[in-house]
Amino acid sequence: MKYKKFKVYLESPEYEAKELLDLFKKEEIGSLKTKIIQLEEENKKLLLQLEKRDEKVKRTVAVKQDADRELNECRQKIFSLESEIQNLKKETTGELSFRFSESLSKKRLEDLLFFLGSVQSKSSTLITIYLAKDGTLMDIDRDITDRILNSERALIEKIESQTGKVIFYDTDRIIKLMIIPVFPVLKSENSLDRGFNTGQFEIGLESERTLIINAHAGMTFIGIIEADTFVEHEVVKSSVMGKHSKGGWSQKRFQSLVEEDIKHHADKVRAALEPVIEKNRDIKYVIAGGDGKLIRMIMEGYDYPLIMKSMDARASDPQHLLKEAMSVRVYGI
Repeated sequence: MKYKKFKVYLESPEYEAKELLDLFKKEEIGSLKTKIIQLEEENKKLLLQLEKRDEKVKRTVAVKQDADRELNECRQKIFSLESEIQNLKKETTGELSFRFSESLSKKRLEDLLFFLGSVQSKSSTLITIYLAKDGTLMDIDRDITDRILNSERALIEKIESQTGKVIFYDTDRIIKLMIIPVFPVLKSENSLDRGFNTGQFEIGLESERTLIINAHAGMTFIGIIEADTFVEHEVVKSSVMGKHSKGGWSQKRFQSLVEEDIKHHADKVRAALEPVIEKNRDIKYVIAGGDGKLIRMIMEGYDYPLIMKSMDARASDPQHLLKEAMSVRVYGI
């Protein structure tokens, strides 16, 4: 009888619910333990990431401090340079200008260099400076540039040149010249001596094989010079419309026709130039004057060093153009 009651109790719904509840708790506890393990692993990873981030922050702070220090130094340099510029501006007020400016033929330049080369002083008072195309006086020894007046340094820097500059300066203020050479100064150098250093300039006068172009719409001169003479030359002519007149075509249509004519002229010059360049592969420089746009059209695809010069638009005489191409500009400082 007692056994029967016990059996009924075991099979009762209350017992089954309790058993299921215990089973659920065990599964939930197991799931929670697994979750705890996962969270602990994730926590370790996050702590590691946090440590790395702290190290990165420290490095970033150090880099920022270095950058701030360099920025402050740069600001100080800028401030100093701006102050120097302001001082130079004050010194160059009153339309300060060169004493003279003149074009010299090659023959007159040779005479001038002969004279400068013969000048001697008892002590080292004669400064010679060769500045390459992108060179400035700031690249020169401070001991030398400090002997040149600030206003005169400003004048020298004022002139832009594709071929560089050559300065002959007597610290006794008797001879003060700047020359823009025909061919580029290849290396900046300077000297303070009892005589001027004209050697590099004289070497530069030994003209390499050079292509001369005087390009103008409708007429372009091309020629090759070597040893101070044209070894060959040619004048290319073509028809290019003149000024637009009232009536007829519109301005836009007229301009389009003119551009077509100029392109045709450029193509004609290129056709004439191609065999010249083919025969003269050792061309070292191109000296060109005239219409800059037309010159670029003619020289497209060629990579010769290009030196732009002012030339007479009407000139087609070889000797006249040779004189213009080989002339130099001299400034009295």
